[in-house]
Amino acid sequence: MTFYRDTDIMKLVMDMTLQQVMKEKNLTRYQLSKTSGIPWATLSDICSGRTKLERCSGNTLMKLSGALGLSLEQLLALKVEEKRPPAETDAQEAGLPADLQKAIREYLEGERTHSKHLDCLWDELYGSINANQWGGEISPAQADYLRSKYLFDDEEE
Repeated sequence: MTFYRDTDIMKLVMDMTLQQVMKEKNLTRYQLSKTSGIPWATLSDICSGRTKLERCSGNTLMKLSGALGLSLEQLLALKVEEKRPPAETDAQEAGLPADLQKAIREYLEGERTHSKHLDCLWDELYGSINANQWGGEISPAQADYLRSKYLFDDEEE
């Protein structure tokens, strides 16, 4: 077992994003929400960068740091993935929020690899589409398009 000094851990964490810590700990947003007791929508806002960690309540920060096994200093040193322009997509998928792009990528990867957690990935994508529609980040037409393209077959609608 390797032991790190606090300064070593701090340097390591400062170069990581919240998403990388979650991935390293094998946690989905849903699992982190359940483990920490932080509402999924709040966690979604934090992960997408809409809510900065520095603006969160002390209670939220304590729950998040406990669930991730990080000190408050380490948690606040984390970066959040920045929005990147989507790769070649059609007009309905242009400019989607980063959290929604990530949910789509993870769901498609789960389908490709026949993940045993595909139902969780489906729920994550469905929730992300809804949260972004309700938050005004995407239009109702975009939300319907994404649900139709990724989640529902034509005969299911």
